[in-house]
Amino acid sequence: MAKGYRPVDRDQVFLFPPDMREWLPPDHPVWLVIRVVEQHLDTGAFHAARRTGGAGAPGYDPDMLLAVLVWAYANGVTSSRRIEQLCGTDVAFRVICAQNLPDHATIARFRGCFGEAIAGFFAEVLGLCARLGMGQLGVVALDGMKIAASASKAANRTEAKLAELARGIVARHGQADAAEDELFGDARGDEVPEDVWRPGRRDERIRAALASLRAEREAAEKAQQDQAEAFRARQRAGRRTGCSPGRGGGGAGRGEAGPGHRRPAGQDRRLGGAECPVAGADRHAAEEPATAASQPACAGPAGGRPAGAGQAAPGRRLPPGR
Repeated sequence: MAKGYRPVDRDQVFLFPPDMREWLPPDHPVWLVIRVVEQHLDTGAFHAARRTGGAGAPGYDPDMLLAVLVWAYANGVTSSRRIEQLCGTDVAFRVICAQNLPDHATIARFRGCFGEAIAGFFAEVLGLCARLGMGQLGVVALDGMKIAASASKAANRTEAKLAELARGIVARHGQADAAEDELFGDARGDEVPEDVWRPGRRDERIRAALASLRAEREAAEKAQQDQAEAFRARQRAGRRTGCSPGRGGGGAGRGEAGPGHRRPAGQDRRLGGAECPVAGADRHAAEEPATAASQPACAGPAGGRPAGAGQAAPGRRLPPGR
């Protein structure tokens, strides 16, 4: 049995500046991805298309954006908005960005400018990881994609398979961005209103929202109780009750199914609508004028023919052969 709870102190400051190299263990695969992108693979084509030295704020390093996309694709993330979120909340993405977080528009523009090149680059990273003996990178399994040292047909087929996989992932990224742009516009989509996230107003807004939800729930319960009471009052007065309320109906009226009683097939009715046909012969008998009592007992349905002369009386089925 625990003695108590460990303290959760989010206001505690670090005694020493945080070191990102300590955020993840040395064998975490993101370190390998960063090293491969920045030191071993050719990224010159991505740098050549970028302009530097002009006025304005510095741009994002293409190597960093490439490593972000490679790590995102390896983990099945194909949404620029989701990648932006992870760059602020996921430790591995934060290490790649070095706390220099790109927004979703920057990520989408980079993917749009270098779509085919990014797909080829991602396939090259996957092939290198497979050659290094890794069984998996993120959620991409590499066990069946081990590339042989010789340039055999099997190796070529494996590389083609990796290239096809990479092109499909980059294509899904473009489709996801297009759908989310149509849905959210320029916004990210998960923004918290400013007066909600600011500490000075946060508690006040939460209490007001809880009070509003509670008031709506109580109003709905009161309306339901009033409806049930009106239904019971009509029952006591012997008036037509109509449909029983969904809850608290106070028992079944004429033609209504009682508690635990299942309505037979064909006696369906629409609850809550303007029309509510009530099944059962007793309701129909109560609403129709009592004209049957004035007819002779032997009178048939039409033409005055007795019911016993080869015809079944109302509600009676003829025996077989009659």
